[in-house]
Amino acid sequence: MAMDNTELPLLEHLAELRRRLFAAIIALLIGAAGGLLITPQVIRWLVRPLQGGQVIVLSPTEAPIIYFKVALLLGFVLAMPYILYQVYAFLAPGLKPNERRVFLLGIPAAIVLFLLGAAFTLQVLVPLSMPVLMSFLAGIVSPNYSLEEYISFLTTLLFWMGLLFQTPLVIYFMARMGWITPNRLSGLRKIIIFVAALIAAAITPTTDPVTMLLVTGPFVVLYEAGILLARLAVRQRRATG
Repeated sequence: MAMDNTELPLLEHLAELRRRLFAAIIALLIGAAGGLLITPQVIRWLVRPLQGGQVIVLSPTEAPIIYFKVALLLGFVLAMPYILYQVYAFLAPGLKPNERRVFLLGIPAAIVLFLLGAAFTLQVLVPLSMPVLMSFLAGIVSPNYSLEEYISFLTTLLFWMGLLFQTPLVIYFMARMGWITPNRLSGLRKIIIFVAALIAAAITPTTDPVTMLLVTGPFVVLYEAGILLARLAVRQRRATG
């Protein structure tokens, strides 16, 4: 029996998806293999903000598990451009020319903003907040941290701050699509700042005011940058009709 014409494209798409997924996994494994070479140095750098505190392991398997988790994370970072290219290559045939431009411009911008969020977390947020956290109950408790808990603390901050730094890009595309206007964004400023403080309290692993301020402050700056980009988006929409 001849195969139905509607089934053939579906099978072709599934085969293409499998091929792209396989290529992405191979890239991730190659990146992780490369990450293994620098994992000890990266972990040593990550625990530097502890200063006088100690990092310990609570089980025989904790250190190797964290070692390979960090290597896998490094592999993902190294392979991310290629993985995103595979996503784009799979979706591109079904996209309109203007949608392709959005992908080609939006994906690199999202990567850069995520890396800026990660850099801010590792260079500013963690070094400034850890001494404050370690000073609580000084003289009563000794700041010794589990390696797994500490790395989990860092990755949580890295993930949420990376997403938080996408704020200008999200606002730009919303304004480009006509879903929101710069004037509306300006009118919502006070409410947004209040909500940002609540979000900071929810996404930070701690509730100390220093960490919350270090999360809320950049968001306010990013929101203001988003308003400027929204004005640019409105002008672009008008220029293109």
